[in-house]
Amino acid sequence: MTTEPTLELDNLFASVQDPYPMYTYLRENEPVRWNPMFNCFMLSKYDDVNMAFSDHQRFSSDIWTPIPESLGATIGLQPEDEASQFLKKILPYMAENLQGMDPPGHTRQRTLMMKTFTPRMLEAFRPTVQRIVDDLIDQHLAQGKMDLVTDLAYPLPSNVILDLLSIPRSGRPYIKASSEAINEFVGTLLFNGPAVWERLAGIFAEVNTYLKSLIAERRAHPGDDLLTKMVHAEENGDMLSEDEIVIATNFLLFAGHETTANLISVGTYHLLQNPEQLAQLRADPSKMPAAVEELLRYVSPVHTLSRRTLQEVTIRGVTIPAESSVNIFVGSANRDSEKFPDPEKLDINRPPTRSLGFGYGIHYCLGAALARIEGQVAFETMLRRLPNLRLTDETPVFRPNYWLRGLLNLPVTFG
Repeated sequence: MTTEPTLELDNLFASVQDPYPMYTYLRENEPVRWNPMFNCFMLSKYDDVNMAFSDHQRFSSDIWTPIPESLGATIGLQPEDEASQFLKKILPYMAENLQGMDPPGHTRQRTLMMKTFTPRMLEAFRPTVQRIVDDLIDQHLAQGKMDLVTDLAYPLPSNVILDLLSIPRSGRPYIKASSEAINEFVGTLLFNGPAVWERLAGIFAEVNTYLKSLIAERRAHPGDDLLTKMVHAEENGDMLSEDEIVIATNFLLFAGHETTANLISVGTYHLLQNPEQLAQLRADPSKMPAAVEELLRYVSPVHTLSRRTLQEVTIRGVTIPAESSVNIFVGSANRDSEKFPDPEKLDINRPPTRSLGFGYGIHYCLGAALARIEGQVAFETMLRRLPNLRLTDETPVFRPNYWLRGLLNLPVTFG
């Protein structure tokens, strides 16, 4: 039995810098805990998190439909309020993407998306990923230093997705702005959401107009890019609508950007903190695929996801009512000692065991193959081209985001 940590168990933002003592306490003492601060239940054990991923008949991914009503109860927001009108314009970008949908809508849209986002197509894009990584490193090679977050980990996945979609340079600010708007909306929803909704709704309206003009162009003049493939994807006469393509494009950049950036930056930090593991990887680059899998487990680029119960569920003796919000702690599940021996140790030689870094079940990450390619190329290139890579700051600061745990910055030198 582990002693309750001094940090607040319910104030999740208080544990962002080091959530693992909290995770250990929860797994060993309260694997199913009610959080009154966030009005949710928390699941921290691997088997329970895996079950919530798998059982979409009891655990819905549509967490956004109840939002207007729940906000009304929490902050007094009324349907006729001006802020509510802006909220209605924003919510489709959250609720109508693959991560926020349930079957049958999810099944239909994922079937069409899988025709475009194939592992073979993504693997063929590896040379482009390599070029982007090399270009980003080249920009800082002469200085012998960089901020790994802002100079490599963040621009890499966004540039990769934008190249995959073949978004013209002139239109990239629209797409990036909408991705940042999704992040801001999620991060501010519980606190000062209404204050920013008008501005965010305007950003989404602009990207909607821009992307629909691009969709019309790709429909008339097809290319060999991901956006064209989405425009022309067909299954038994069914095709993605313009609105679905707009929302999917925004979500691809948002989901692929934040998570891959966290894998690369936090993963590099932990490799540099484990010189024996780093030395093994330098000596034998063939270990890279296994190393990336271990880093996905150890880092968990997505630390927390939410689900909504569709019926009453009892887990480990705790009854969770229907229509409850449930936070599933992926970061905790991936360090569950019942699943992973010595889980707090980074071990690139760990025997293959399925982590939950990309989720599981029908919502398994559609871009998992791309994230793996980006991680493999980024780590391999850094180890090969930056042999003297080392940390400037041994205690970097994590962003105040307990859903997507990532670093604010990571200064490194390599001269």
